[in-house]
Amino acid sequence: MSDDDGQRTLSIGRPSQIGSNNALYTSKYTLWNFLIIAVREQFRRNGNLYFLLMGCLMFIGTYTTLFDSSVSPWTTLGPLTVVLSVSITQEGLADWRRHQSDKETNNAEVVVLRNVDELEKELQSKKKKIKIDRDMTIMGGNDIEVILRAQMAS
Repeated sequence: MSDDDGQRTLSIGRPSQIGSNNALYTSKYTLWNFLIIAVREQFRRNGNLYFLLMGCLMFIGTYTTLFDSSVSPWTTLGPLTVVLSVSITQEGLADWRRHQSDKETNNAEVVVLRNVDELEKELQSKKKKIKIDRDMTIMGGNDIEVILRAQMAS
């Protein structure tokens, strides 16, 4: 909640008005964008870009009449393709492991802190009979309100 005078009030124990997913994603790629992003990342390396340009120049010299090339372009483009394939495969495996780790983390059991009054209402609406004990040691069992004041440097 925001006030007009620059204050922001956070209420602990009350659900967010907007809500959030809270899921953790550390992976870089999806199935649809993997090849595009991985190839772009490989050509951000100067060495890979250099050998691609040299291979293209050799290709132009061999297969056109612009200039003569004494070396086959495949002597440069072949090893470059092998190096890129190995690097992209390693990136794909590492990202697949990140996807697995994210799935494990997002599906792990967690402790959810909720307002007891709202939890009791929710359980009553679902006709569940669970006894809930309010922890009176924390702020007398009441919600905690935190007021943050923004200080602007002038």
